[in-house]
Amino acid sequence: MADGTKFLLLFLLLNSLTLCFCTKQDIRCLKSMQQSVIDPKSVLKSSWNFENETDGFICRFTGVECWFTYENMVLSLRLGNLGLQGAFHQGLHDCASMIGLDLLNNNFSGPIPPDFSRQVPYLTSLDLSYNRFSGSIPQNISIMTYLNLLNLQHNQLNGQIPP
Repeated sequence: MADGTKFLLLFLLLNSLTLCFCTKQDIRCLKSMQQSVIDPKSVLKSSWNFENETDGFICRFTGVECWFTYENMVLSLRLGNLGLQGAFHQGLHDCASMIGLDLLNNNFSGPIPPDFSRQVPYLTSLDLSYNRFSGSIPQNISIMTYLNLLNLQHNQLNGQIPP
């Protein structure tokens, strides 16, 4: 084979391995999310079935939007108005390609983690409104380069808004 062809095949192989790794991370993110939240209406329990494992199976879960319907890569989580409860989920870093997070109008409580911006650095929209989050807004939220929409209203947050 010519060197150019070998390089192209190697590039495609490595690219597909990376893609598979990301989808496993995204599945791990959703599994840990499902396990960590209190779901009194059983919305996630009934909708998020991890036994299927066909291409794009997580894209059919309630509140999960994918980049492409045939890949298991989370674009955004839209989990508003589901009555979910608990602390802020710490496993979001496994949803490495996620750009939207909507937890609007649930019963989440406790602080927003101080390392939140490192967990999901590519978010363009974040809606945590109408929950019971408390404490201060993490200072490093201001370094989230891509964040265009931030809604934190109707929580129990205190302190200064980061510059």
